[in-house]
Amino acid sequence: MTGPEEKGGKACRLCGFGSLEVSFRLDGMPRWNHRLLREGEISSDRGIVLTVHRCPSCGFVSVPMGLAGDYYDDYVNVPSLSPQARAFQSGQATEFVARFRLAGRPVLEVGCGDGFFLRAMEEAGAHCTGVEPSAAQREIAIARGLTVEEGILSGGRLLPSSPFDAFVTRQVLEHVEDLRDFLLTIRRNLAPGAVGLVEVPNLDQLRAQARFFDFIPEHVNYFTPGTLGLALQLAGFEPIEVCPVEEGESLRALVRWQPHPDDARLATRVESLRTDVAGFLGSSRRQGRKVAIWGAGGKGLSMMAVADLSAVDLLVDSDPAKAGFFTPISHLRVSPPEELARRGIDAVIVMAPAYEKEIARKLRTELGFEGDIVLAGGGFRLVEPTKDPT
Repeated sequence: MTGPEEKGGKACRLCGFGSLEVSFRLDGMPRWNHRLLREGEISSDRGIVLTVHRCPSCGFVSVPMGLAGDYYDDYVNVPSLSPQARAFQSGQATEFVARFRLAGRPVLEVGCGDGFFLRAMEEAGAHCTGVEPSAAQREIAIARGLTVEEGILSGGRLLPSSPFDAFVTRQVLEHVEDLRDFLLTIRRNLAPGAVGLVEVPNLDQLRAQARFFDFIPEHVNYFTPGTLGLALQLAGFEPIEVCPVEEGESLRALVRWQPHPDDARLATRVESLRTDVAGFLGSSRRQGRKVAIWGAGGKGLSMMAVADLSAVDLLVDSDPAKAGFFTPISHLRVSPPEELARRGIDAVIVMAPAYEKEIARKLRTELGFEGDIVLAGGGFRLVEPTKDPT
């Protein structure tokens, strides 16, 4: 055993923190736990040191071992041979399809193995496609009449039958070295609003029962509900729920994906504000009306910076500490609100988005202002003189 004060040499593959702690080491462990030896391999068989790391930043537990390029070629893991596993998988597949109304809709399973879960979802009414890197497992699934693509889903690979309305990846994420790439590639194959089911071994159960034997070279990641949720969130998925299943043996996360909002409207808002201010000031100037700005706060300064305010007659703010100072970029002198009446202002453009209703009410009720009030924060909106701004 090794104390947690020792540092590992690799960065956390979940959060990227650069100095991992060594939790413990296991000496003389099998190089692979997914296959038995042939007689001719016994003489060259040697045990390895399995080092388990923990990230002091996010708490993620990992084994920093590389999986060989041909690791999955002959990988065979058939938990569906167990009646208990078959019953659990069938129930989970049926529940998933029913809960999210996936009957008749395209569903992707990444790492579908021998196809048992894929078949169960099809029997529940979904239209399924699988991806499986193991040739041996893939042959079993195809023999069941299932549609299964070969290889690994990574590097932004786009499947020909995408987009999918849902995805499943069960007992796979613990094998994946590049978590972000794997999850982002899945996301690339999804339709907006797609849901997902992610299942992994439950690290909390391993810890509670001191199950050192569950740490194996094939499992390079170990998840708690918190780190599983974090991994999914960092890839843009919204966790719906993360909970133990299979009597605590596994964790199941249900997620949803929506594309990131388009920020193009933010850029167009700059132009629309500039145009609205110029139009209002130009019209007021032609009518011989005087215009003031209300608001010398942080948001107001940004709004004033993008507009041509050379035709503005006055800037006011209710904070007495700001009086006598000048705004950056627009270089307007800040005056108290009482200056509005003294200067004979006919219209006020409110540039304090968080307080515009309060300011409009103050103008009408406390200051008796009867001119035009324009709220500029959410779009150029004129407050009617007789209308309560609330």
